[in-house]
Amino acid sequence: MKIFDVHTDVLYDLYISKKKGIENRFSDVHVKQLKNNVIKGGLWTLYSPDKFDLIEAVKIALAEIDMSKLPGFELMLGLEGLLNLEKVEDLDTLYELGIRHALLTWNEANKYATGVAGPADRGLTLEGKKLLDKMIELDMIIDVAHLNEKSFFDVLSYTNKNIIFSHGNVKELCDHRRNLTLDQLKALKEVDGLFGLTLAKNFVSKEKDKQTLEYFLDHVDRAVEIMGIDNVMFGFDFMDYLEEGFNDANLYEVNSAFDAYKIIDGLKKRGYSDEDINKICYNNFMNRYSKHLIKLWGGKWLKD
Repeated sequence: MKIFDVHTDVLYDLYISKKKGIENRFSDVHVKQLKNNVIKGGLWTLYSPDKFDLIEAVKIALAEIDMSKLPGFELMLGLEGLLNLEKVEDLDTLYELGIRHALLTWNEANKYATGVAGPADRGLTLEGKKLLDKMIELDMIIDVAHLNEKSFFDVLSYTNKNIIFSHGNVKELCDHRRNLTLDQLKALKEVDGLFGLTLAKNFVSKEKDKQTLEYFLDHVDRAVEIMGIDNVMFGFDFMDYLEEGFNDANLYEVNSAFDAYKIIDGLKKRGYSDEDINKICYNNFMNRYSKHLIKLWGGKWLKD
């Protein structure tokens, strides 16, 4: 069995490491973690917690990647937040660089939409609708994670094209601002969107004794109950490799990509069939979006 991890910040890590003068980050950290791992593919994102040149950042990150060191690994590229997207037309340039996915915000309110840290009554903007039109034109994956509830529902009212929620959990089990309510989960199901569950411990539970693999699997069970087995996936959001302060952000038992096999073992113990485990871990996402995979060579993607 294999896993496609629909959210990890590898691009951001490569970009910020290079800016700090750290060399060989890809080989020393990411290849070491992902080689001979149950994670056989991933959507690697670049997130925008502050202002920088987005196009330059993507180029810097891509130049650090040498996929010959991860033979057979299935790669997709995305953006976690568009704070630094200067204009909608820049998506064309980013698409040419290999970007196939984007979240509209990373918690903040920006020119396109409003994240969970923004005003509750502010939603998708007119510029945000233009952005969605461009993403639809390019057949990009539209990720509604990090949006506040108004923006979330605004996006789903505007389009049902290529909708995913890449990383979060079930709010009724953990009242975190980034987790989804029952109404949101039902709305996501109505547009046949995919729901990705995360291993960020504060999203699993606010109680330390419940920040466990078993309680995470309770989120999986509840997500499957609400969404159906065909609409659930994993966006682990491993943070062990990021800057100091993030290295214990995930569950202690599953703190890095090295531990991902425990998810499969846990699902088996819960009684999930091999077919259903394969759906959640890999097929639900890849059956829809394998066409968005890219092949990188020398920092550029190869067009088949």
